[in-house]
Amino acid sequence: MAESRDDEQLSLRLSAVAALGFVLIVPPFLARFDHTGQVFGIPVLWAYLFLVWAIVIGLVAVIGGRSG
Repeated sequence: MAESRDDEQLSLRLSAVAALGFVLIVPPFLARFDHTGQVFGIPVLWAYLFLVWAIVIGLVAVIGGRSG
């Protein structure tokens, strides 16, 4: 019974991370970062996408590490 609850919480957390990742890359939100500026020589849009990608991977790693 405890494993079922743990699996359910894990599934819920991973679903929340997936939803967050989706919301952060939908086109209306991406339009805010689509301009000609640069961050460390990288276009702002690409820097933002890389940052979102890294955050989602990090969150999945933290959630997965706690479940083990």
